[in-house]
Amino acid sequence: MEKKSQCIHAEHPGFSGLAELSSKANLNGISKSLTSLAEDAHCQACKIPGRNLWLCLHSKCYRILCGETHKDHSSDHFQDYNNHCLHLNLNTFRIWCYKCEGEMFPLNNDPVINQNLLTLFSKENVQSDHLPRVKCETRGIVGLQNLGNTCYLNAALQALSNVPPMTQYFLECMPITDRDKEIKRTSLAKAYRNLIQNVWSEHPPSTIAPTSVLYAVKLVFQMFRGFQQHDSQEFLRCFMDQLHEELKEPFLDAREREELSENNQSDEDSEQSESESYLTCDSGVSDDEGSSQSGPNATYRSGRRKRTRSSSDSEFSDALDRSPSPRNTSVEASNSSSVKFRSIVSDVFDGQILSSVECLTCNLISNRMETFQDLSLPIPSRDQLYVIHQSVPQTWSQSEDESVKQGWISWMWNYVWGWFWGPNGHLYDCLSAFFSADELKGDNMYSCEKCKKLRNGIKFSTIEVLPEVLTIHLKRFRHEPMFSSKISSHISFPIRGLDMKPWLTRDCSSKITIYDLIAVIVHHGTAGGGHYTCYALNEPSSQWMEFDDSSARPVSVETVANCQAYVLFYRKRRTNEMDDFRRHIANLTHQELDAQSNGGLLQFYISCKWFCKFKTFAEPGMIHNQDFLCPHGGVQPLKIERLEEVCLPVSAVVWEALHTRFGGGPACNRLFRCPMCHQKQEVMDKRRREELDTFLDLQRDFQNEKSSVPIYAIAMNWFRKWENFVKNRNSSLPGPVENLPITILRNGNRVLRPSSDFAQLSAALWHLFHSHYGGGPEVIIRS
Repeated sequence: MEKKSQCIHAEHPGFSGLAELSSKANLNGISKSLTSLAEDAHCQACKIPGRNLWLCLHSKCYRILCGETHKDHSSDHFQDYNNHCLHLNLNTFRIWCYKCEGEMFPLNNDPVINQNLLTLFSKENVQSDHLPRVKCETRGIVGLQNLGNTCYLNAALQALSNVPPMTQYFLECMPITDRDKEIKRTSLAKAYRNLIQNVWSEHPPSTIAPTSVLYAVKLVFQMFRGFQQHDSQEFLRCFMDQLHEELKEPFLDAREREELSENNQSDEDSEQSESESYLTCDSGVSDDEGSSQSGPNATYRSGRRKRTRSSSDSEFSDALDRSPSPRNTSVEASNSSSVKFRSIVSDVFDGQILSSVECLTCNLISNRMETFQDLSLPIPSRDQLYVIHQSVPQTWSQSEDESVKQGWISWMWNYVWGWFWGPNGHLYDCLSAFFSADELKGDNMYSCEKCKKLRNGIKFSTIEVLPEVLTIHLKRFRHEPMFSSKISSHISFPIRGLDMKPWLTRDCSSKITIYDLIAVIVHHGTAGGGHYTCYALNEPSSQWMEFDDSSARPVSVETVANCQAYVLFYRKRRTNEMDDFRRHIANLTHQELDAQSNGGLLQFYISCKWFCKFKTFAEPGMIHNQDFLCPHGGVQPLKIERLEEVCLPVSAVVWEALHTRFGGGPACNRLFRCPMCHQKQEVMDKRRREELDTFLDLQRDFQNEKSSVPIYAIAMNWFRKWENFVKNRNSSLPGPVENLPITILRNGNRVLRPSSDFAQLSAALWHLFHSHYGGGPEVIIRS
């Protein structure tokens, strides 16, 4: 789909074109002048040379300044001169508008830019041999500068950059989401999108400094502030958790849409128990309180969102939490019912595990579904390996990686290494250890709902839904109260053909169970300190690359297979049948464009986000047009003005082929603004304005008063939710006031917890919040 821009700032008289630049530089021809600048230029602020420089296109300026790879003087220049918003990259010849916060496409902009500026980007100049060319295979092969012990961040970002389904989303659909989310703060998503677009541009620089990503991460997670070394897997969980928070959108499944259409009520959410609700992206916890097996200097212990359990599963959940668990259950709730959310993170990385406990007395089996973002696998000891090999048949001995074989020297070295640093194993051994049954006895006895007593039980887990990209974390680090250690055992893993079939439930919905490796994060060193690198498969060139901060070099498959893996990324294998179907859809589309008369009388519309999944996912799932349609079949109010960006017109023949194969929907052949949702949106906007205006008036009175009694306390965590709501950063209500985290129970009364995160309110402000949202408890600081 051809990229378009709607930058209105190019019409400013200050951007009169580049003819003046050519005359000032005493050069003949625009292409020659820019080529010379790109070869000889340096930043006029810090004198740093290089090809990744930016040219201000204002006719009274034309300053050449460095970008994010150095000190980012181009951004500082825009802050000082607000009208100098269009900057040209002298390496890629792409234009960035600081006011639009996006790229401006000169040949495809609305409104059309002035002719002088357009001259540079005519087809003759764009195809000119004078312009520097970079082969298509180099896309994505860019080093990331170390900004001070940030190898953990660079390795994680390089691995995610080479996850094609996620990267394609940020290249094609993230600009849509960005403008769609004007009501939300998307600083990390914007920073990551800009990084991905630079890394995967047609003319990428050799290195990029991920300054904006690091700044956005530090803004949200205080633990990453400073220059200490951190765990790469811990960073991955925090990073993807925040991406999910910024990009998540509510959605309804097929059953809820049917209920809503039958009731025809716009203000009611479909009812659903907590135990059946969608489990959103939530980070896992360590195995137990005394021992954590995440990486060195790990500080992340649990997910940031509230964890909720159903009342009937309380004892069962306690039993499950005693053993290693991939992720705790969480629901994101609104006022009266649980709300389902999805994002590109959950679509790509989320799977589901069915955890079961069987009572050995009455044989009652209790089940609970858990969502996982990664599988944290233990590394078995020598005794555990013996038990596993005796009880589990080694069906993986015949691997597709027979071409990746160790020589006798490597075999001997690993054999000797195993005696000193632990036995060597295989990834299948770790999976078998993770999914093996655990006995619940002694202090870990299971509280049976049927027996109403503590009973011995057996806990076992199987996979219900496989993710598109399977992330596997090997627990190489053990943190004890007095010391930390690293398990340096060599764990072999398949490059191609990881088969997850032995650990699936009989009712598993995933048809494809074979995975191929696409990236590995490696930790070098000890638990006290070390260095992270990343091996990743560059899809355009089909070449394995080693990313070591600023360095990016090709490596052999054997080098990848013999590394000491810490985090592995496996992608579902795309089948030939699915590739043939994609080509069939492409041929149908071209045929309809060539002969409109064969397309029928109806035109249907399909979600651009789902179509991106169709191009990159092995199993894209059902069509979900809820990305732009409301529950009543109309277009969502915030997206009615941007239909070209949120939906794609297809012929009836193409729609029938897609819907027959994948199902879903709903079918849409008419685009209209939903009057019920529009009215609801207007009511919500009015409520936001009234609450915000009332708060500002009462806050002004509170600040002007010399003494105000009584003074109330409110938890800042809840206040931030309310602030995001009234400032249109979040569309959902904040829910009841949650003051419980800032209180402690003393003498039977709730009092303010010392050093808690709270704010002071006047009585009028407290009554404002309590009257609208309820909740509590009421905390009086001074009466």
